[in-house]
Amino acid sequence: MAVNKQSFAKKFAENGQRTVWEEPQYKLGWDMVGIRPPTKEQFNYLFYNIDEKMAFLLDEFGKNASTTQAGIVQLSSATNSDREDMAATSKAVKTAYDKAEEAVRKSLPLGSIVAFPRVVTNPVGFLKADGSTFAQATYPDLYRVLGGNKLPNLTRSDIGMTAYFPFGDIPDGWIKYDEIAAKVTQSAYPELYRKLVAQYGSIADVKPVDDYFVRNVGSGGQIGKRYPWAVGDHHHVLGIVAYGNDDLLLKRLPVDKYYPNQVKAGDPMITIYGILGGSEGQNPSSKVFESAHEQAAEGKYSQKHAVPITYDHAYTDQYTPKPYYQDNTPKYVGMVLCIKAKDSLDDIVFWIKAYGKVTNAGALDASTLAAQLQDKADKNHTHRAADISDLGEAVRRQMADAMQHQAGANGYTKLPNGLIDQWGFVPMGWQGEGPVKVTFPIAFPNECYNVQITVKSGGSSGAVGTDITIGAGDLTATGFNALVNTWGQGANAADFQGFFFRAIGR
Repeated sequence: MAVNKQSFAKKFAENGQRTVWEEPQYKLGWDMVGIRPPTKEQFNYLFYNIDEKMAFLLDEFGKNASTTQAGIVQLSSATNSDREDMAATSKAVKTAYDKAEEAVRKSLPLGSIVAFPRVVTNPVGFLKADGSTFAQATYPDLYRVLGGNKLPNLTRSDIGMTAYFPFGDIPDGWIKYDEIAAKVTQSAYPELYRKLVAQYGSIADVKPVDDYFVRNVGSGGQIGKRYPWAVGDHHHVLGIVAYGNDDLLLKRLPVDKYYPNQVKAGDPMITIYGILGGSEGQNPSSKVFESAHEQAAEGKYSQKHAVPITYDHAYTDQYTPKPYYQDNTPKYVGMVLCIKAKDSLDDIVFWIKAYGKVTNAGALDASTLAAQLQDKADKNHTHRAADISDLGEAVRRQMADAMQHQAGANGYTKLPNGLIDQWGFVPMGWQGEGPVKVTFPIAFPNECYNVQITVKSGGSSGAVGTDITIGAGDLTATGFNALVNTWGQGANAADFQGFFFRAIGR
């Protein structure tokens, strides 16, 4: 790098600015001291080179530091500077940290519930409010706020609820109940589809409401079933009283103020006149029962004033009527019955503020890991066998634990359903016909169901004519007798080497 020598020129004599000296002078060096003093030119040359070197170093390393160059940097305690050529002091760092801590305390408090758009899958500092649990060591502050390690479950859905609307413009997220069969599919409304199929078996089996009245399902009712027209048992009050002659006195409507077998003075009355001294056309609306009629109904009048009383009602049993020209329905206001097909909060997910800082001794980002594990364990997530390490070994160990066994020429396997499979080999030569006692490797706890026997042959030429038959007799839970017999003689019989057996029991 070029050095400006002009600033040094005045300090030295002209000869001191020489940069080339004879080699003998270099070799002499300070050895000249004591013999003869160095000349001023020599001193000037020495100090000139020192100053020139210092100027070079100052020019090379005395520059200000930047993001691209090393150099001298000035310290600063400012906390609001955006300079890139100054370094913060410990005081500035502490001030910034204290302000950050204060901002956290004043911001969203720990445990707050926040709704994020569904597309946001892992907001920093939050856990999904889905009712799952978390590690106390990972989120100690959240544990302290909640009083436990269980997150609130805010995944509730209002899908499937019904409501009546007084207008035909159905709000978003709702559909008309009677349009379920046409509109509800697994792709369009998956959650409603799942709920309805779980209840009815298929969407086609969801009955439309049509013009039916909706009522609560009692102890004998069935959800979603449509019940036909029906009239229950009931009575029609006639209230006929014969009084004084052959006139019939009838109670006018209403008659529901008293019990059916009562006649009270002051009740509206109509008279059907008989032929014994009665007159016609005397049934004004103001005509009522009098106390004498009431007493007659109670049997307090003598025979000459009142004949025996008849007070009755007509009975109608239950039957299923069919509407004639008009429905026999009460007054009503028509509205549109709708069902919630899409959750009101379908586009958002609730999260809980989990931390400001995480207590974690290692370099692992525990908060992010916990959030990712929570998302990994989502209910809709499935694993293939290849995704689970050592799955085969784990299954093998579980099967071995569930199926006790003994492997070998004589052994057994205890199956999970309680059956026991046993096998063995009885080595022997031809000993003549007769029973051979066989004991199972283990005794069946209950009984042996079946035994299969296979003869072992040496396989020599002509042995096929041996014709050895072994039956099983005296079968018990501990063994059986092998009944050996044959047509073979001599060498053929000698080819016999024993027999295998297999037994199944419980």
